[in-house]
Amino acid sequence: MMALGASAREADALRDRLSGSVKNLELGKGWLAGCLLAVGDEAVPLAFGRIGGAKVTIAAATAYGKGRAVAVAHHGFFDKEAGLLEGNVAFMRESLSWLAGGGAPDVVYLGMGRGAMRRCVERAVAGWNGVRIELLRGYGELESLPAGSVVVTMPDSSPFSDAAKLRAFVRKGGRVFALVVGWGWHQLSGGKSFSTDSPFNAALGPAGLYTGDATADGVRGNLFEVAGPKDEPGVSAESALELTEKGAVDSAKLGATCMISLDMLVKALPPEDKAFRPRLKAIAASAVSGIVPTPEHPFGASNMRERLSYLLFLKSWQTNPERNWPASAAAATYPGIPAKTARRVTRDVTVDLSVPRWHGTGLFAAAGEPLTVTLPEGAEKMGLRVRVGSTSCRITSHAQWNRAPVVDVELPLSKRTVTFASPFGGLVYVVVPRAKAVAKGKAVVTVKVGPACPAPWFVEGRDTPETWAAQLRDSPAPFVEMENDHVVIMVPYEKARNLADPRPLLQVWREIMDNDARLAGISPVRASPERICADVQLCAGYMHSGYPIMIPWCSVDTLLSEPDIRAGKKDDVWGFFHEMGHNHQHPDWTFAGTTEVTVNFFTLYNMLKICGRTTRQTKMGSPSLLQSVEQWNAKGRPADAWFADPFLALDLFARLADKYGWEAFEKLFAEYARLSPEERPKTDLEKRQQWCSRLSRIVGEDLTPVFQFLLK
Repeated sequence: MMALGASAREADALRDRLSGSVKNLELGKGWLAGCLLAVGDEAVPLAFGRIGGAKVTIAAATAYGKGRAVAVAHHGFFDKEAGLLEGNVAFMRESLSWLAGGGAPDVVYLGMGRGAMRRCVERAVAGWNGVRIELLRGYGELESLPAGSVVVTMPDSSPFSDAAKLRAFVRKGGRVFALVVGWGWHQLSGGKSFSTDSPFNAALGPAGLYTGDATADGVRGNLFEVAGPKDEPGVSAESALELTEKGAVDSAKLGATCMISLDMLVKALPPEDKAFRPRLKAIAASAVSGIVPTPEHPFGASNMRERLSYLLFLKSWQTNPERNWPASAAAATYPGIPAKTARRVTRDVTVDLSVPRWHGTGLFAAAGEPLTVTLPEGAEKMGLRVRVGSTSCRITSHAQWNRAPVVDVELPLSKRTVTFASPFGGLVYVVVPRAKAVAKGKAVVTVKVGPACPAPWFVEGRDTPETWAAQLRDSPAPFVEMENDHVVIMVPYEKARNLADPRPLLQVWREIMDNDARLAGISPVRASPERICADVQLCAGYMHSGYPIMIPWCSVDTLLSEPDIRAGKKDDVWGFFHEMGHNHQHPDWTFAGTTEVTVNFFTLYNMLKICGRTTRQTKMGSPSLLQSVEQWNAKGRPADAWFADPFLALDLFARLADKYGWEAFEKLFAEYARLSPEERPKTDLEKRQQWCSRLSRIVGEDLTPVFQFLLK
């Protein structure tokens, strides 16, 4: 195979044209870009986003057979308002021209986004005489399209069986502008494989364009950088491989870039690949054996071979999770390994089908030890799953690994009996899908699970301090759980062993959750409890929201201290309130640029209700913030400065809450919660307008002067 850049690639012409005419692509508000990987000599990255400090491809082009293809990792670049932006239209125009051979296409066929996408294409072809825009009713029409046609399509919106038609169309001379959201496809696929099941990869992978489940941020906000004429080291598959083979990865940033590319390559390559798989295996075979990533000795840029070895192992494990996998030595770092002398038991676990998501079992599966789940007759049709592992963080794209990058696994319970062994182990759960949840109390199912180690598991209303002490003494598994119907806390045994009574901790979290529900205008009765889990390394941020909310090891002591939470003095307490707030935000009253602003309504609310701290007794009272507010007002309250500083933005809302009381916000959000679909704001401007008009009516005062800078 020729080295990257050795050939005069056809797609280089498009990259050169774009670098002279387009600086950025801008993604529509509210969208999350996917990632692409350029593979082989002819595939060329065109535009970049970032994951952390690493660059990743979000647009690429290739020549394949007699045809050409351009791919962009989200339709939101060319849909709705974004599709009318000058840079996005120019990108579309240059791409259509290159696809057509340097001039104007005769016909552009639209296979998706027929309304908003058509407006973008119409603007892109404006000034070209005779260009027609037609609808493509299906890939069965591809063979009959006239020469000079360009097809704009989203391969993942078509059946997998159609991928071969699109691939053949390009190989024979067809021209395709493809849009793909790899992470979205994967999320909706039920965990299918990018290497064998992705329509996009099946269609355009042989042409050198692949997608995966990674998501990309803009290099600045929603702006994504269009490539210049120079190849970015580590961004293409070939570059990442060569640098790793040569041991030339000499920085954390380059290492992260290469790992992202290699991870996508490992996940996306089809089983029959002969070009890259032997090279990947050769690199992994040269890895130093017997070492594992730990917080004290993490894997970084100097461990590329060892990291690639893990990626190949993870691909094998995730492709065949139902096997009895041997224990990984990395399990000792996280989630931990029970003592060999710890007892193993099998339990009957009663699962309430009215409660969706994870159901605890009080069991910890030891790494490499077979676990059997047995269902009663008929339950194999309920869509239940078994999960081993309480973390949701996957850290393959990080510049440094403090633990194995993936340690959790879920399997469908589609048979009466399922037996498997996880190489990392962890707490065991039965998962009830939301779509399968039934009316409360209508149905339960008893699932037999084991053998596994009993883990300390305190359930409010069932357990006492005495039973908790007995569990800590007799069942010292690496992780413990404490739960009520509002929250489940999952932390390491060593951190929880000195907690004599979990009841005050669970009570304060009940109050926090009820406060969040009251402010959000929703019922305090929850379909299922939220979860909080500790990990030695998180996939994003210091903490992050989600299911579960993920927190770092160093914050566990504060999490387990009810007095610390009620005091509200430690920054971690702000973080706990903040991340749980994210799980209660609503898009109707969170307009673009305020995701990290409106979430802190919940933070300030709980700081007041739980900790007795007024707005200015929190970090909102810092002199530097108050000075920033004064300067902003003196400059005429510019909107761009307001959006650029989340705490400056929060100050405006905090002053309203201080003046009118949080009750006004409670009434406002309860009103939003009752809106019919027709009443909900449809655009970002409508969100800002409704904020002003609805709150003005509730407080009995015209707040237009307060919001004027947001209403322009």
